[in-house]
Amino acid sequence: MIRIIWDGHYLDGKTAEKKPASIELTSDSLKIRVPGGGYRVWPYREIRQVHGFYGGEPVRLERGDAAPEILIIDDPEILSSLHEFSPEAAGRFHNPAFRPLRRRMTIYAAIGIVCAGLGIYFWGIPLMAELAAPLVPMEWEKRLGRSTLSVLAPEEMQCTDPKLDEAVRRITEILAAREPQSYPFRVYVVKSPMINALALPGGNIIIFSGLLEKTGSPEELAGVIAHEIQHITKRHALKRIIKDSSTGLMISAVTGDVTGAMVYGAKIAHMLAQLRYSRQDEEEADREGMHMLISAGIDPNGMIGFFETMQEQETMPGILQYVATHPDTGRRILQLKQLASAAEKAGGEYRSLPGKHDWDRLRKSCAGEMTGPRVRPD
Repeated sequence: MIRIIWDGHYLDGKTAEKKPASIELTSDSLKIRVPGGGYRVWPYREIRQVHGFYGGEPVRLERGDAAPEILIIDDPEILSSLHEFSPEAAGRFHNPAFRPLRRRMTIYAAIGIVCAGLGIYFWGIPLMAELAAPLVPMEWEKRLGRSTLSVLAPEEMQCTDPKLDEAVRRITEILAAREPQSYPFRVYVVKSPMINALALPGGNIIIFSGLLEKTGSPEELAGVIAHEIQHITKRHALKRIIKDSSTGLMISAVTGDVTGAMVYGAKIAHMLAQLRYSRQDEEEADREGMHMLISAGIDPNGMIGFFETMQEQETMPGILQYVATHPDTGRRILQLKQLASAAEKAGGEYRSLPGKHDWDRLRKSCAGEMTGPRVRPD
């Protein structure tokens, strides 16, 4: 028997409030009932699936562009019911029935590409990384992240100002609440003059104090964190690591060998320090990070302001390193302004972030203890 009524949570795209919702499947739409808010009807043709492509992952559906309405359903079986109940919906949503087949095909493809040798290397490895990344167990990814964190951000290099730590923690929690992924996001501020941030596999983020000093407000820092969160949830770094690493690491990742995650930690830390994302990855992190800010009720102009600072000061040595690893700054600013403008037209108020009234002190709180190594930025 097909289940047609499901429980979930609804966000209207204007505020950060997450409301319990009852979701009914119909032949051509979802009918959403929010307590005290009546019915909302989402035609299938207007819905896009953002999360819920992997086993055990909550399903996230969105409707609209700049400040989309959001549905989060914890039970991924709703996708199976959609495919059984509505033929019209079948082509718009992921079909869980294909997961076992996809896994087997991906493993066979990975083995074949590795054995094909140098002739296939130039096109096969990037494809294999795309196919293999979804198969990597999250626990393996988290272990790899912890291993690299111990190299790049040992305790003696971490900033310890309690007020800064509290502000960063709260900003991260506000953003993470908008992300149904099961990553335990945590941001570490590391004492170093480097102007950069690193997204590690598994949910850890490193902000170097040199970058923190360049932020003019907690909203600008929130923009940086939202951008890095997207690199993690989209598994951009993991795909590049798989692409650029040895066959041994790839096999360890796909099979979930936890000892491999520890063994390769130092090597991956060096790789992450030099990592340069593709323009496509950077633009996706910008776009989805901007949506995250808007959805969380955080002023998106903070992200724009930070990029503008980087562009204005790009001739400075530290900024030049950042711009070199984050190209097309002007183009990205233009795209972000278009998204922010659309959100402002949709209305909605922005929240005040922790540390706002003491930010000038907080952003400089690690300046006197910059002892971190000057690894190359990502």
